[in-house]
Amino acid sequence: MVTTKLRSMTLLVALLASLLGPAAQAQSGLNGLPSLDSPELAQGRYASMHMLLQKTLLKINVATIDVRVDKQAQTRFAELARDKPYSYELDGQLGPIAIGASRAVVQMQFVRDVPLNRWIGVVRDNLEQAREAGLITKDVEQRVGQGLPTWFAALKDRGYQKGDKLLYAVSPDALRTVVVSTGGQVLVDLSQREAGAARVVLASYFAPKSDFREPLLRSLLETKR
Repeated sequence: MVTTKLRSMTLLVALLASLLGPAAQAQSGLNGLPSLDSPELAQGRYASMHMLLQKTLLKINVATIDVRVDKQAQTRFAELARDKPYSYELDGQLGPIAIGASRAVVQMQFVRDVPLNRWIGVVRDNLEQAREAGLITKDVEQRVGQGLPTWFAALKDRGYQKGDKLLYAVSPDALRTVVVSTGGQVLVDLSQREAGAARVVLASYFAPKSDFREPLLRSLLETKR
């Protein structure tokens, strides 16, 4: 399995939260949950990616991450990568395709418990780092840091538990963020109809310096799922 850093996961969530903000509303009546098996997504080779997230020093498994893209992105992946091994040159061609996918589902499934306060604390640390890197403004850093306990209030006492899934459904005009328990209970369901919000998800995973990009793209080339 491919490894990466827990801190990268929290930076992703922080950037997403900056877009959700007060404009996002809890949705309890939406039909169905985001799914890697959605008919709007492609199947077969060059459609899906997979990796295992670990805490770097202790090698503790934290979550599995799966990404599935639409047929247009799959076709472009296949045209460039068919039967080629991973290389940094190929990485540079595939990354922008992943970022620009019109439709995708990203699923993070926790394989261990993660307390919410600990998660929020690391998110706030990464917000500061993101602001120092020029990725977000000071205003966004403060607004998101203060808003996280409210937006994810449903997880206050329980935190993320083993088996929970954090799902992002990307479409051309919307982003949906869902947390669902291993028993199928929907704990968080937030939607925002803004193209920019959807793009942040894939950009955060597949940006050139992202710790997710290389292992996910390697899995795209090295598996025949």
